[in-house]
Amino acid sequence: MRTQICTLLLLAVLIPLQSFAEQKMTLEQFVGEARGRNLGLKVEAASLEAANEGARGISIPPPMVGLTQMKDESGKATNFEVSQTIPFPTKISNDRSARKFEARSQQAQFSARNQETLSNAKLIYFRLWKYQVRLGLLKEKMLVVQQHLKLTRAVARSDSYLKLHLVKTEGDLDLLQNEIFEAEQRIREQQITAAQFLNHDPRQFKLIASEFPVSNLPSRDSQNSPPQLEAIRFDLEGLRAREREANSSWFPEFNLRYREMGGTQMTPRYSEVMVGASLPFIFFWEPKATASKASSERLRGEYLFAQESLRLDSSREILFSKADSLKKQLDLFRDKLLPRAETRMRLVHNVAPRDMETLQDHRDTMEAFPDLKLKALDVREQYETAISELELLASGEQK
Repeated sequence: MRTQICTLLLLAVLIPLQSFAEQKMTLEQFVGEARGRNLGLKVEAASLEAANEGARGISIPPPMVGLTQMKDESGKATNFEVSQTIPFPTKISNDRSARKFEARSQQAQFSARNQETLSNAKLIYFRLWKYQVRLGLLKEKMLVVQQHLKLTRAVARSDSYLKLHLVKTEGDLDLLQNEIFEAEQRIREQQITAAQFLNHDPRQFKLIASEFPVSNLPSRDSQNSPPQLEAIRFDLEGLRAREREANSSWFPEFNLRYREMGGTQMTPRYSEVMVGASLPFIFFWEPKATASKASSERLRGEYLFAQESLRLDSSREILFSKADSLKKQLDLFRDKLLPRAETRMRLVHNVAPRDMETLQDHRDTMEAFPDLKLKALDVREQYETAISELELLASGEQK
């Protein structure tokens, strides 16, 4: 009995601790979970479903049914009436076409939001990985400074200049500790951002990122338009359909009515059929204003489409140029700058500094390697950000 109680108490302690445990997740797992849990994507999916439902069927006024009862000295009669208004056929067809284009625009917006979600997921994951790596590099640099302090203390003794160097190095070590605190806070902030992005409780979700490979440049050969531009194009087609519908406001609407009158002792039973038509051209200013407004909205849509097309093309060219330049810088760090700094660090590691000049050279050389890796990490962030922005403009399949 005592053993069971101890086991239950142990579980009660371990379960809360486990809920706050750090969780490792690969980039593929993070992106996959973003597809299924991101609330922004769910909102866009719901909007798409509403647009698809709104595009179904044709839009005509519902029929009207009436029932009246007449009573006089000759008796009581029950009357029945049903009527239906039918818009001009071009109004019906153009309204249906406009709603279809609006649904296709919503589909393109969903594709754009999906691409944005996946691109942002990748960037959030990278930044968490970057801050983890930065923390490791700062600790590596701290170790270098600590080792340099030991050498400085051994050489300084009674030399006043070397003592000044020693005090300065100790101050730099304290500043480096502040940078480590800041890096740890950045990691926590990015973990909270990731939790919010995946719709998790930020107090219990602490993500640890895995190795992040350098992203490839997207292809420049695709002739398809990005979904953002496709959404505007479908909106423009919808406005053109609305313009045709507005131009049809000059045409009449038809009204069909059937009435059946009950008979009394004084009046016979009878029925009547009526076919009527509206005359909108009598008050010509109303259909004219409707058509003019629709034409202006269509013209605005054309200008907006041309403006957005030019903006996206320009943005793509700028981002491709920027990403290409940053990729060359990363290659230079990897192939030349970092190997040379590592070689110098290994060579100076075996040289015992004896005076102020050699001490300073020793520190500069030993710190150069982690400092270059930190600079390369900053360039890498700029590159991954440019790739993420390019992926937002990537072409997508339209359904």
